[in-house]
Amino acid sequence: MIQRPQTVFLLALVAICIMLMFSNTTYFEGQNKITNQRVAVEYDETKMTASDDTSSEVNTYLLAFIAAIGALALTTALFFKNRKLQVIISSINYLLILGLFSMMYMYSIRIDYFEGSGNQSFTFYALLPLALLFFNFLAIRGVKKDERLIRSIDRLR
Repeated sequence: MIQRPQTVFLLALVAICIMLMFSNTTYFEGQNKITNQRVAVEYDETKMTASDDTSSEVNTYLLAFIAAIGALALTTALFFKNRKLQVIISSINYLLILGLFSMMYMYSIRIDYFEGSGNQSFTFYALLPLALLFFNFLAIRGVKKDERLIRSIDRLR
């Protein structure tokens, strides 16, 4: 199981999901020019910093999508004997990753935190879900490659 390349790619998916869930990586930042209010949207919470205090809100749906992606990737790695099921579960994982992108949009650009009077920008960590897409693609490609190899061996018998 571990010697297969797709298992390593699926475990990389799980590792990235765990990192996104438990680290304080900010993927969207904004600052109001007038009041110096700041907002930092992380994968696990949204922090609003004003001049007097700080408030935070948990990004529940974003965390749910990240946890589901990690759980499905781990489940896919455990079904190493059933390659067709691996492809189906990884395809469902694609949909969840696209849902993660839409939730990132909902928590960042869609909400105009400062009503046009601030600077808002994405950070480098907003590209991490692209790594999820890439590793999921490599895992599906590895599973299909194994399936072709098994079918070619069956023809030789």
